[in-house]
Amino acid sequence: MSDESKRCRNIRRVLIALFIVCGYMLSTTFAVDVMEIDGAETMVSMTALDLAFGSMGREIPIRHNIVIGLVYILLPFIGFFFMFFDKKTNIKNIVGICCGMIGMTSIFMFIGYNIGIGALLSIFCYILIDILSITAMLMHIQDAKPKALKRHED
Repeated sequence: MSDESKRCRNIRRVLIALFIVCGYMLSTTFAVDVMEIDGAETMVSMTALDLAFGSMGREIPIRHNIVIGLVYILLPFIGFFFMFFDKKTNIKNIVGICCGMIGMTSIFMFIGYNIGIGALLSIFCYILIDILSITAMLMHIQDAKPKALKRHED
């Protein structure tokens, strides 16, 4: 396998930054929910960590789901590590596309209309990640094609 071209390297660096931003957004206000606490309805905001591990010492009980919370937390880390360490193959772009699609789908399916600003910005980051991963994958294929044809002619 050959090294990546300069334009693929630049896209990979942008994707690394987007996965970092997406991970940060999930640690901010991720979702809002209205709960009944002591007979009064109160608006509660939660992060992906709250969703995964519960209220974590808060006075307000937060509904949690460990599996979904861990999906929200692990997707940016998985994408980041593949983008950071895979410099030669196209697997990083396939993982980037899958992380983006799974992330957007899970946010829409499990949070629904209670989306907070962190989830909204995460969706935007996942859309950019998908677009840039597809672009990088096509560039990688385009850069590899002339080298394969040149070897075949020799």
